[in-house]
Amino acid sequence: MRRSSFGRLQQSLRAVLYSLGCLVMIALPLVSPSIAHADPFRDFILYPYETPEQGEISVGTWQTLLLPNKVTESLYGQNLRNSNLLFSTYVFEFGVTDWWTLGAYVDFLAGGAQPYSYLQTRAITTRMRFPRIPDFIDPAVQIEYWAPGGGTGMQSFLNIILIAEKKIGRFIIDLNPSFFFATDGSEPNFPPEFAYSAGVYYILAENVNAGIEAFGDTGTINNMGPLGGASPLYAEMQQQFIFQSWNFAIGEHIDWNVGIGTGLTPVSAPFAIKTIFEYHFKPFNFEQKESERYKEEQNIH
Repeated sequence: MRRSSFGRLQQSLRAVLYSLGCLVMIALPLVSPSIAHADPFRDFILYPYETPEQGEISVGTWQTLLLPNKVTESLYGQNLRNSNLLFSTYVFEFGVTDWWTLGAYVDFLAGGAQPYSYLQTRAITTRMRFPRIPDFIDPAVQIEYWAPGGGTGMQSFLNIILIAEKKIGRFIIDLNPSFFFATDGSEPNFPPEFAYSAGVYYILAENVNAGIEAFGDTGTINNMGPLGGASPLYAEMQQQFIFQSWNFAIGEHIDWNVGIGTGLTPVSAPFAIKTIFEYHFKPFNFEQKESERYKEEQNIH
């Protein structure tokens, strides 16, 4: 793709995202709160600005253990409160270009008298990164559609994750604000829920960094309560966690993240363990022109 064509496409995408944001802000006063909510804390993952190179495939697994789960929710007709839960995600991502990634995440659940069972597929998953903003941030966006399996009792959601990254010396700062929109029609005036992920990392060596990560869910964006939830209606939407996290690059193909966390509110699991393992490779021979150009622009991690 020629540089001028890419630039026009980037401008169009940014204009669309800006328009969507304006429409959301205009619509907020017109909608009313709802009790349905998504649970974004199965992964405890932060998406970086970096995306796979053109033709690169990434496969892996994310494992999250909550000891125990503190949110009163029903899956497969069972109340899973105060149960030790294991969430497993299997990942497939493909770099269509150096700035556009497609993928699918398949989720499974075990615990609370529920055997290892299929939970949902996060399909039509796309991540796009935009040109750097000099002296500010490196921006990107991820869009996911959550399609729950039959019998779970869960809603379907559209999840829009904004990605901002900044490197300052040996420090890396990542921010992932998320907006969840119900899409199954059961909540016609459902305002989006707001969740966030944030991390600060220190580069210890070329292939190792360590950091502190925070994850939170604050409820619908037009009625967010204080930390812990002031109202019973939103108490269970006030999950807040903090993690100590380590990231390792093992050779040229393996990335491994491991973290230990604790909940900060009564409805947050008191203890959480996560591990993220991904293997990436390039099975196809694509032209390298675009890849080399973006390597020069990235200069990250």
